[in-house]
Amino acid sequence: MKLTENKDFFQTVFNAVSNGIAVMQSLYNNEGKIEDFSILFFNTYTLNWTGDIDYKNKLYTDIFPTAKENGVLEKFIETAETGINANFEKWYEGEGMKNWFRFSAVKQDDLLVVTTYDITESKQTEIALNKALDTAEKQKRLYDSITNNTPDLVYVFDLDYNFTYANKALLTMWGKSAEDAIGLGLRENGYEEWHAQMHEREIDEIVANKKTIRGTVSFPHAELGTRVYDYILTPVVNEQGIVEAVAGTTRDITEIKQAEEKLQQSETRFRNMIEQGPVAMLLSKGEDVVIESVNKPMLKFMNKNTAKEVLGKKMLETLPELKGQPALENVINVQKTGIPFRGDEQPVDLLVENKMERRYFNFSYDRIRESGETSAVLHMALDVTEQVLARRKLEDSESRLRSMIDQTPCPTLVLKGDDLVIEQINKHMLGMIGRGEEIIGMPLIAVLPELDGQYVWSQVQNVYNKGIPFDQAEVLVTHNRTGEIKDYYYNLAYRPLIEDGKITGMIQTAVDVTEQVISRKKLEESENRFRALVNASSDVVYRMNADWTVMRNLEGRGILSDTGDPIFNWMDKYIHPKDQEKVIKATIEAIANKSIFELEHRVLNSDGTLSWTFSRAIPVFDDHGNIIEWFGSATDISAQKEVHEIIKESEEKFRQLADLVPQIIWTGNPDGFIDYYNKRWYEYTALNENQFGDPSWIPLLHPDDAAIVTEFWYNSVQKGTSYQIELRLKNGNTGEYRWFLSKALPIRDKSGVITKWFGTCTDIHEQKTITEKLEILVNDRTKELQRSNEDLQQFAHVASHDLKEPVRKIKTFTSRLEDHLKDKLDESATKFIDRIHVATDRMFNMIDGVLAYSKINADLQSPTLVDLNDVIKNIETDLEVALQKTGGRIYHDNLPTIEGASVLLYQLFYNLINNSIKFAKYGTPSQINISSKTIVEKEIEFAVITLEDNGIGFQPDQAERIFETFTRLNSKDSYEGTGLGLSLCKKIVERHGGTISAVGNLDKGATFIITLPIQQKEKDI
Repeated sequence: MKLTENKDFFQTVFNAVSNGIAVMQSLYNNEGKIEDFSILFFNTYTLNWTGDIDYKNKLYTDIFPTAKENGVLEKFIETAETGINANFEKWYEGEGMKNWFRFSAVKQDDLLVVTTYDITESKQTEIALNKALDTAEKQKRLYDSITNNTPDLVYVFDLDYNFTYANKALLTMWGKSAEDAIGLGLRENGYEEWHAQMHEREIDEIVANKKTIRGTVSFPHAELGTRVYDYILTPVVNEQGIVEAVAGTTRDITEIKQAEEKLQQSETRFRNMIEQGPVAMLLSKGEDVVIESVNKPMLKFMNKNTAKEVLGKKMLETLPELKGQPALENVINVQKTGIPFRGDEQPVDLLVENKMERRYFNFSYDRIRESGETSAVLHMALDVTEQVLARRKLEDSESRLRSMIDQTPCPTLVLKGDDLVIEQINKHMLGMIGRGEEIIGMPLIAVLPELDGQYVWSQVQNVYNKGIPFDQAEVLVTHNRTGEIKDYYYNLAYRPLIEDGKITGMIQTAVDVTEQVISRKKLEESENRFRALVNASSDVVYRMNADWTVMRNLEGRGILSDTGDPIFNWMDKYIHPKDQEKVIKATIEAIANKSIFELEHRVLNSDGTLSWTFSRAIPVFDDHGNIIEWFGSATDISAQKEVHEIIKESEEKFRQLADLVPQIIWTGNPDGFIDYYNKRWYEYTALNENQFGDPSWIPLLHPDDAAIVTEFWYNSVQKGTSYQIELRLKNGNTGEYRWFLSKALPIRDKSGVITKWFGTCTDIHEQKTITEKLEILVNDRTKELQRSNEDLQQFAHVASHDLKEPVRKIKTFTSRLEDHLKDKLDESATKFIDRIHVATDRMFNMIDGVLAYSKINADLQSPTLVDLNDVIKNIETDLEVALQKTGGRIYHDNLPTIEGASVLLYQLFYNLINNSIKFAKYGTPSQINISSKTIVEKEIEFAVITLEDNGIGFQPDQAERIFETFTRLNSKDSYEGTGLGLSLCKKIVERHGGTISAVGNLDKGATFIITLPIQQKEKDI
């Protein structure tokens, strides 16, 4: 309880804080659980919210009754029970209070200290920013739609006079496709020489002066005769202020030129609109700033009662106090240069009741081209004096926050001394610069040396050396926060610390607004493109009389025809019969409420077709607030309507189909946020149908899978690659985890940008379980097979030796019997004895073959360099008798030297050559040709040896069988052999990491293709 020993001091400190602070005592129920809190202290800031009430020892829920409903009390109880600090945001709505708050709860002994921050303004800013981003996206879609559907010619030149963009209307006029026109110059696209030279000069002028050029050109049209075209060429300037392209629009204005009188009427209406506008507006002409038109809000700012007091007079005649002030100089500059001016919080000293008073305005000046060569400046002003004064008052109070550095949510630090050493810094500032408390006591420039030479560091020095406070929004600061130098934007506020009249240090606060600045810049870029397009294009514009019975004027842009005559039957002529009642109802409401008319409805086009339009009209009032007419515009939205219906129908079909399949189907945004599940998901998880994003699926993953799956998913999202992984999901009905195969593919637009993720989850629990059982079974069987192979090898060794002995005895006793009965054997007995000799010889060969086959994998051999030419020569010597007997020949040349087991390679080619001699055609000498070549596969060099003979061959469908153990394709009485020779060859080749295959035709010989690596990877073969 040391914290509350000096209550007066404690209360004084708390009252100095600019945030709400409450100290409370936990209250327990009969079961020893905290159920509420008793309030001990409220600071003054908190009492401003609650009112001056008797709060001490009252229940927290009595003072804030909605705390239970919105979960605030539950968070406090959790902190009091666990000791874990809480930091959360909540929308709080109570008596006279509707605010967003951030709560921080800290347990101190048996007390709970709650700090409350009002974040309503920042939340409203965040909401407004999101709305602005949505608006920017809508404007982009509108930009694309209008560009591709406007009848005006829209195009872009690069600085070499070549077209980099042409809209559909321009391509249609040329009779070309984009591929045939884009990248070509004016002449290549059919412009005459004088016309091309004129535009090239204009492009050069725009690049040099960065000014828009508007001109008129006349030339004959193939079908319509001489036409007049109005064109606008405007610079496209990058962030460095350099012209990087020139954009233009061209419109047929022949009819406009023929209607100069109507244009004059339009100018009059424009001035009337200025006078009726709700925003302070004024129209002036010339560098003397002669006032031509002014509305009531502007007269109020000028302290004038009627327009007669200012119309036709110079600005300095009506407001002489403006002489030398920037406000008037900016107007003159806009009149001279044509460059618009935008200025926020501009100071203006005005004479009010014979007393000079400083006011602050947001000004907007634009030069407006009128008929002929004349121009005027349109002034728009918004009085923001109260906001400026309020903000400055707030800045003056910031010095009182010094004692609350560690508690404030704003990143803050205190610097002291000439070296600007960091004396105090809160955790928010530490997190923002990416450092720890070890920097306390170090000069700021030593912690952030990259600030030296930057604008922000010069302002730090100005504050300390000159005592000049510094406040600036969106200051660019380049520094190291995450291990690399990057650009960040901050709202900065620096204040000098003064002790005994001397500056001893300074206090700094910074708010990271990098994301907002980047977002706003994107929004401004989109807004600039949109405004440029609006200046180059136009919708249908019309006028109505006060009660909407007569259409005064209609200027069509494709969907409706132009007309200048009053139209009394406009409803029947232009409005679809089924929408007429809706239009009438909307006009009646707009007239009654004197409000803007807005409605989507169908219209009948001049060519008899039907279109959808969005119509918007504003009322124009007289001096008494009576409606004198309506001024409106209509936009063709047929394409949007069709696309909306197609998308709506497509989405509905997709959802119906997705709900029919047994798999879980889901979709995600480009950033990986899951925004849709089919019914199968909700049936399996038992979740509510309004849960999406990470909280909807990560908690359902098996604890062992969650981190792996999440990392794998967002890695795929970041790289834009397909996603596939096996995972376990919890069944919401049974609580068990089942295996699923999760897959997802990115959906891209024509430019390759990911617009959606489409994914599935397939139940593979049964297959996964069976696979695991099979793996265990395979491991067990493999061990048994290894034991069996070892037993088989042992048996082969024993059997080969044991079987040879009785066969040898048969051979011996047969020879003795033959000698004993030498003179007594008839022809049949001699034949039988010969067959016994043949059978015993075959048995010896069979036993030797089995022994060789069983030993082929038994002993490992170290590879050596083997010259295959020497191997073939040795085999030729060993088979000399067989070759002479059959008249056979072996042909070989330039065979490679490879790594291998020399004994095995000898046995390989011995068996193949002996096989060719053995299966020679009767009466035809054996011809054996051996050739080779070298190939490279997967960066490994191989020798391909081909052995061809002219023997009896074999059927093509027997090519695989000849390598099987004990396989014989011919009678053993016709050809000797055990059926093991070629299977032994296959084993030898495979031990060397190679392959062997055979090709043959009956009576046309056989060909064996052996592929062996030049070098061996393994140490033993």
